[in-house]
Amino acid sequence: MKLPSVFLFDLVSTLTKTERRYIKVQAGSGEKDYIQLMDALIAQKIYDEQKLIDDNKDANFLKYLAVNKQYLYELILKSLTNFGQKRLEDKIFEKITAANTLEGKGLFLAAKTELRKGFKIAEKFELFEMQIMLCGVEKRLLSNPQFKKKDNKSIDNIFKIESNSLDQLKNTNEYWYIAQQISQFQLSFQKIQNKDQQDYLESLIQSPKFHDLSLATNFKSKTYFYQANATYQFLLGNVEQAYEINKHFLELLEANSNFLKVYAERYLSTLSNMLIDSLIIGKFNILKEGISRLVLTPKRPEFKSIKNIEVRVFRQRYLLLLNWSLSQKDFERGMEWIPKVEEGLEKFGKKIEKHHRITFYYLIAYLLFQNRQFDAALKWNNLIVNEPKEDVVKQIFYFARTLNLLIHYELGNDLLLESLLLSTPKYLKSRRLVYGSEKALFRFLGRLLKCVDRAEEQNLIADFSKEINDLFQIPSEKSVFNYVDLRSWIQGHETII
Repeated sequence: MKLPSVFLFDLVSTLTKTERRYIKVQAGSGEKDYIQLMDALIAQKIYDEQKLIDDNKDANFLKYLAVNKQYLYELILKSLTNFGQKRLEDKIFEKITAANTLEGKGLFLAAKTELRKGFKIAEKFELFEMQIMLCGVEKRLLSNPQFKKKDNKSIDNIFKIESNSLDQLKNTNEYWYIAQQISQFQLSFQKIQNKDQQDYLESLIQSPKFHDLSLATNFKSKTYFYQANATYQFLLGNVEQAYEINKHFLELLEANSNFLKVYAERYLSTLSNMLIDSLIIGKFNILKEGISRLVLTPKRPEFKSIKNIEVRVFRQRYLLLLNWSLSQKDFERGMEWIPKVEEGLEKFGKKIEKHHRITFYYLIAYLLFQNRQFDAALKWNNLIVNEPKEDVVKQIFYFARTLNLLIHYELGNDLLLESLLLSTPKYLKSRRLVYGSEKALFRFLGRLLKCVDRAEEQNLIADFSKEINDLFQIPSEKSVFNYVDLRSWIQGHETII
């Protein structure tokens, strides 16, 4: 099967400098065409095969480009498999490989001893998938007519282990399914916005397993239980409950050192979620301490196995700091973080997931807007407005259009604003219900564009200020003010006048 070129480019793009160096060592001394290809791919920011050919006309790797691409892809995968810290699963695979080798030599007892070592690791860390694999090898070993050292106890034991593992995997799979459905809902909508979404979310939690921790029969199932419940409470707006659930889960992990290393990823995600909860409910001392704790995680041995942990810590740290500045209306303080965020976005690129990059763009645009740096705000907001695929954090895409109107108004782009006041409502109506606050803003800006008298302008601003303050009291309008604080914006214009 032909290797899609983008697969190779994406793989090369994820390599760290240390990994690149290791791959070159594995390739050996002397000029290698496929290593030259790797360097050429590293030089590209986006994959462009024609540019690759044009920029490397004299390179030997072009003579057999398809072959070199395939060889390089396989070399990288093989090298990365041998590179860095081994996972627990890798250690068990080594025991399985050793058992297979010994069985082939007719050394059955020695093979069984290697399997016992694998079972010990799998049992300690509840690696049920690996237990089933180990059971498969041992069952084959027990079925070998040349293996005489077998009895009913061995047969009963392997039957019980595999049966239990299958039951545990079924339990884990059910909890995983619940957690993933709720997480997918959050990824798409962030918050419940209407009754249909409320009804759909309620349909996801009908299983007794969602409500009863005692039905989670292993540690991994418990992680999904906490994840699902915390996310659900957050979606409902019950942030205090989400905070408590995340706090209990972190305590559970800290109390079970065996599992902290196995679930390092989940620990990091839950810590991040708890810090978000702390920010929302105003537990700023916990937030400050938690950010310091977050920054130190790359230095802890339990977290060395996490891929791109520096990217993860950067992303969560600065999302929290930017949001903290906005929540406290400390816009000048927020400006201090922007150069660091720009540096990180440039450094890590697409290693930062799209929904987080879009969130960064909006936070930066909004901070710049609040600091009256409208040209810079427009640049960042356009990264959202001009994005063709609105497949994540949809609310940000929608409110970026509202912010877009305000930026162009401040810049005095009246002709463009007049056009946007026609297109923006249509855009929003095609995607969701338009909030009353948004309708009020559209009417206000439209009237303002037609206003020629200073006194009339003052009256329009005063009327809009009263209307928007009344709308602020309506719970269903809250989302608008979370993303675009129209009250503080219009108050600023009242002050100017």
